[in-house]
Amino acid sequence: MKTAEALLSVKFNTSLKLEELNELCQADLDYFRSVRGLIQKYYIVDSSTRTVSGIYLFETKTARASYWASKLARSIPRRYGLIPGTLRVEQFDVMITLNDTITA
Repeated sequence: MKTAEALLSVKFNTSLKLEELNELCQADLDYFRSVRGLIQKYYIVDSSTRTVSGIYLFETKTARASYWASKLARSIPRRYGLIPGTLRVEQFDVMITLNDTITA
């Protein structure tokens, strides 16, 4: 059981077809499973606007910062077909959770 302390939201529009994006995200699951301190990642898409979001839950703020400074995070624009000028990144601290712990 792990406690979530930090959340990262990464949102952008993509030039990729949704089928391509889905295949790429499926192929990258093992990379994200190995990110230290990452409890969960949600892949979210609005197919009508081709807006892609990644919602990440981290054990600590330090783990979140380490991930965002990593080579994996820096590869997001190129790898996922990010359309320039559409990237929106938000960082939040988890204040209260519905469930005290999240199983990873």
